[in-house]
Amino acid sequence: MWTPEIFLEEINNRMDSHDPPIAYGQHTNAEITSQIMDSNELLESILSLQPAQSAGDGSMSLEEKTLALIQELIESIPVSIDLHVLKYKFRNDDNPLSVVLV
Repeated sequence: MWTPEIFLEEINNRMDSHDPPIAYGQHTNAEITSQIMDSNELLESILSLQPAQSAGDGSMSLEEKTLALIQELIESIPVSIDLHVLKYKFRNDDNPLSVVLV
């Protein structure tokens, strides 16, 4: 007998929770644009939560902390990236973000 629970279970087990842009008649670039907008909104929210002034407790200023973090990130980035290895790694990944980054 077909019950709503059976349909719900099938939907949860067999259907993706993320609809591709093509489902709405949009181009794949629409997803990229959406991801960019979401990222910008997230970063703006994070920046809005930062205090306007530091407490003046003698520690590093906000700018000094930011520059120190940037320096750490720069040091952690590999000097060179082998594009052939990267392209091979993402050869079957059709995620718009991966396509753009490669």
